[in-house]
Amino acid sequence: MKSGFLAITLLLSSCTTPHTEDGIYEGILPAADCPGIYVLLAINGNKYELLEKYITHPETFITYGEIESSYSSKSLLLDNNMQLTPSDKGLLCQNMALKRISPQKGLPEICISQLFKEDQSGEDATLRTYSRNGQQYADLYFKDMEYNLEQNQQNDSIEEYVKPGSSLKLLLKTNQESSDKRLVFQNGTTSYNFTSLTPTNCFYTLTEKEDNEAPSFLDVVYYTDEQRAIVKLIGTSPEHCYTLPQTEASAHTAIYTDGKTEWQLGNHQNATLIINNKEYQYKEE
Repeated sequence: MKSGFLAITLLLSSCTTPHTEDGIYEGILPAADCPGIYVLLAINGNKYELLEKYITHPETFITYGEIESSYSSKSLLLDNNMQLTPSDKGLLCQNMALKRISPQKGLPEICISQLFKEDQSGEDATLRTYSRNGQQYADLYFKDMEYNLEQNQQNDSIEEYVKPGSSLKLLLKTNQESSDKRLVFQNGTTSYNFTSLTPTNCFYTLTEKEDNEAPSFLDVVYYTDEQRAIVKLIGTSPEHCYTLPQTEASAHTAIYTDGKTEWQLGNHQNATLIINNKEYQYKEE
């Protein structure tokens, strides 16, 4: 009896094994209704954090979940049914490579939080919306308090989250050209109204003739927090995706660079991308 139990135990333990793929991965996955889906995936043991942005759409989606791994398939299966296969290029998903860009095991806080300012007091509030096990949630941090709410309504113009005694409404602009949001938070009998500060999303097109070295189109997201500011330049291929820290800022321009690639933002809806010491001019749509 003991030997039979031991055999079953060994069989079950051989079906799964801890993987060695921890880190942050980046890539572009195919999509039916847009140029692609920008993906930022953080893996930490049997947990993952996933950021998805549909290129040319302002919304960003965050998912938290769990991972299964196995000896037999040598693949990682996320609980949202995304299957990943380790390769010398990183992780393959739908035959597209997600490149490992960092050993960190969690998504950068600056990329998963939204910053709002309360209209009357001017106090800041941080909002994080995400999906877990198929349900949408919102965590609001305001006045040194944390509020955890669950979504109960969503359409093209509003997302509503509730908990006993509190409700939160995200009012979305319906035009695709803007990612501005308004937030209304009801806590008991007190209501607060907020204006979105960050992130902001813009779309830029190359003003010159197309060049293979520079993307003809960029989906650009600006992020800020109390310590820093960064920009994500998202093209339609992984080699045209850049995350750059802000190094200079003035009333007329802002410069983001990692020392190799540079994004110079002007104040007339124009920007300059510098790759390999060559300049490319872009205009905001």
